[in-house]
Amino acid sequence: MTANLKLTKGDKVGLIACSDGVREENSLEVEALIKVLNSFGLEVVVASTLFRRDAYFSGAPKVRAAELNRLFNDDEIMAIFDISGGDSANQILPYIDYNRIRMNPKPFFGMSDLSVILNGLYTLGNINSYHYQLMNLVYSDGKEQQNAFYQSFFEGHNDLYDFQYKWVRGNHMSGIVIGGNIRCFMKLAGTSYFPDPTNKIILLESLGGRANKIVSLIAQLQQVGYLDKCAGLTLGSFTELERYNEFSIVEEYVKEISGSTKLPIVKTDEIGHGSNGKCIVIGQEIIL
Repeated sequence: MTANLKLTKGDKVGLIACSDGVREENSLEVEALIKVLNSFGLEVVVASTLFRRDAYFSGAPKVRAAELNRLFNDDEIMAIFDISGGDSANQILPYIDYNRIRMNPKPFFGMSDLSVILNGLYTLGNINSYHYQLMNLVYSDGKEQQNAFYQSFFEGHNDLYDFQYKWVRGNHMSGIVIGGNIRCFMKLAGTSYFPDPTNKIILLESLGGRANKIVSLIAQLQQVGYLDKCAGLTLGSFTELERYNEFSIVEEYVKEISGSTKLPIVKTDEIGHGSNGKCIVIGQEIIL
């Protein structure tokens, strides 16, 4: 497993889009992000598969995977940041060179649809990956995020890792973290990229979806045997669900279907699609 990321001035980092390509109209935000990274002393290597070329995609699946493999194989690049999202990331899973990545590991950052790659890299590549949206550095909480990013990845502090949470049930959980965006994570069910849940902490969060949709996805999670084997659930922010004040419906359903095991459950508003989002490491043990 890779250790927590430690960057120094002069390091090179990669910028890529493995899911839907970044829209051209968002190029100014990308430029602002690169300026922030440059201000930290980082040199940014931009993948050829960043902006959309054809409809939704920054390249064909094999082309996007080849660019990701290239960044992993480049010994000068210390971390890879994926700033995309959408629906397309699972297209590249068969073309990622997991064997090479296992021998040349480095941190990969992404969230939302990138949950499929975060968990695929852990399951087949045996490396840690970081559930975090780098674009937060230039969103509404940008100044706070920039400070936390620098303190965490340059100074070695825990600013970006320490998230506030409350107990829904229980008072202790520990285990390796898997999961991410629930809709995207469930795309892996039945594939070799779906991690073994035994004694793991499952992270679940979502941008879209009201109670009926989120409950249906949690039901699927139960039906594939996940809730019987895991060591706990960390429920992040569910943006649309919480906007409609429907989280209590999901909370009660999760407590009901996991009641026989007394599964420990925590809720946090600091992991997910909010601009205040913190970072959690897929493949690393946490103790709450």
